[in-house]
Amino acid sequence: MSKAFRTASSAGAVGLLLSGAAMAASPTGSFDAWAVTGGTITTTEACPTGFTCSTAITGEGFFQRQITETSSGNDFFQTIITDKAASGDPGALAFSDESYVRTGNVGGLANKQQMQELTNTGTLTETFEGSTELGTGWANDGANDVTQIYQGIIADDTAEGAEDFDAKFWLRQLGNQGAAGKLMRISSQVDIQEATGTEGAGTQSFVLVDLIGAENPASGSASLGDGESVSWQAEDRVKAIWIGQDMSAIDGVGQEFGFTAYENLTTPALVNAFSLSGGSAVEPIDWDTTVWGSASAADAGPF
Repeated sequence: MSKAFRTASSAGAVGLLLSGAAMAASPTGSFDAWAVTGGTITTTEACPTGFTCSTAITGEGFFQRQITETSSGNDFFQTIITDKAASGDPGALAFSDESYVRTGNVGGLANKQQMQELTNTGTLTETFEGSTELGTGWANDGANDVTQIYQGIIADDTAEGAEDFDAKFWLRQLGNQGAAGKLMRISSQVDIQEATGTEGAGTQSFVLVDLIGAENPASGSASLGDGESVSWQAEDRVKAIWIGQDMSAIDGVGQEFGFTAYENLTTPALVNAFSLSGGSAVEPIDWDTTVWGSASAADAGPF
């Protein structure tokens, strides 16, 4: 399957995180319970309790079976598609698409699409990865439709004097256009590895997190240590920004700075701080990982 088709189909699926709530339910309650070897797809779980499963129809990079709920008689079709001759697990393949549809003209879809492309040139590994998950209609999380999108672009060079790059995007929406809750995170990190021979001699980081509704489940506050603080209630729309630069290990520079900001957009309030130092790494001020996730732009992967 060509890269162009994979990219177009992934974007078209949604019109186009971090850990969190479970994705919308399929008849099995989860995706990715399968593997492929030489294009032959096999499931890695027995037929779910309370369901009966038909004999699968298979082909190169194709798997489909009917799943019937014993108590209700509702029928679902599970379909898995990947590249011909592919081998590996979901998430580590160039492309895969798994979906559940319910028969009987019932609205709803459970779908997960993933893609990953690696390019190796000497000491440089370039990665493009992305995934989308949809749960609508019968396949929602019990209260809301769910949409999740992740995309990552990574360049990792192990050579001395080289520069690494990491840029990632996450979006989760609950309900119609995020009416019940939304999480958005954008992060990037550049490791500047100058001729000192020290990997990571200089680092520039950026993280933005925006939460609202069910994705902000608890009240809280943040303080900048100078008497300024901002607080919020559960389900308020809140935002945090972290920008940092550490050049302390680069000869002739030795500079560090950090910028931290917190904002309550529901009850307008904003605090921010800018700091300079020389000799110790600058970190975001009062950054709560249970609210905002990791402050490292490079840590988090797909949902």
